[in-house]
Amino acid sequence: MAVEPTLPVQGLAVETEALKALQFYLHNYTTLMFTGLGPRNKKIILGSKPFGCRFCDGKPPKRTFDKRAHAVSELLGNKIMVSLYECDDCNKRFSGFEDDLGKMTLPARNIGGVIGKNGVPKLVTAGRGAARKSIMKFKNSGLHVVEDEATKTLTLTYVEQPYRPLAVYKALCKSAFTLLPNEELVHFPELRQWLLRGDLTTDQVYARGSYICHTTFVQAFQPFKQPIVCLLKRKDQIDAQYMSFFIASGNVSYQIFLPCPAKDAHLRGRTITTPAFPHFFQLQPSLIPGATLAGQIDLGAPDRTKKRTGTVSWRYEKKIKVA
Repeated sequence: MAVEPTLPVQGLAVETEALKALQFYLHNYTTLMFTGLGPRNKKIILGSKPFGCRFCDGKPPKRTFDKRAHAVSELLGNKIMVSLYECDDCNKRFSGFEDDLGKMTLPARNIGGVIGKNGVPKLVTAGRGAARKSIMKFKNSGLHVVEDEATKTLTLTYVEQPYRPLAVYKALCKSAFTLLPNEELVHFPELRQWLLRGDLTTDQVYARGSYICHTTFVQAFQPFKQPIVCLLKRKDQIDAQYMSFFIASGNVSYQIFLPCPAKDAHLRGRTITTPAFPHFFQLQPSLIPGATLAGQIDLGAPDRTKKRTGTVSWRYEKKIKVA
């Protein structure tokens, strides 16, 4: 069975706001990287031999470089970009942060059909007994759920895995730090020191409340066919953060600003509002069935979230039976 969604008329207000945001970034930021990370793209290798870790400065023989290090987390769909400047010790430490990233993004990766290290993750539905064992998964490139035919609605209540929000932010920062050009590393000594810590609060760069993540959910079936990463650098000293990391995968996008006291000293103690970086479906909303949902997540808490349930629903116009 395939679902053909309705196509409501999009409002111009959303498109106008997205265009304003695009103009803001075109005027005030330089794009250091914008690339797709899908398996059909050419392999990208960051760094070169002889090995040297850009995080801990370790080199052979004191440090080994045997593990395959992904510059951007593989669980978000990165299949082609690897890093030669991440030693095995740092790789092991970062895996703990990526575990939290995986738990937070699991529902979105399942819904979006994002192929990670072990394929598309399964999502456990909420309930008791046999119902608790129900799962939503991809099969034959389709999303399989049970729908309410009377209301033409697909509704799923699922179990969210507890995660540490600040560890998610740290995992995203690790990817961004990996992508930084060599000449930019000098501006991020505090971030580098924080990434070297196995816990979350030691050498934390900023106080809680500064770890905001812009996020969107695109209401379409697998709108981002491959992961897209973008690294943006501020041109001049304006009221906006120096460096931003953006990644889109499956149905969602995430955007953070890297902690950088050296370049953002003029922002200390002030409250600023930087628009979110707009993606293609916000600029061209008529190409998707429903309006893109945008918001912010506060990822400053070091403590694990409580176990809870989430709900996602879809409306459709008609069903088409397929072989």
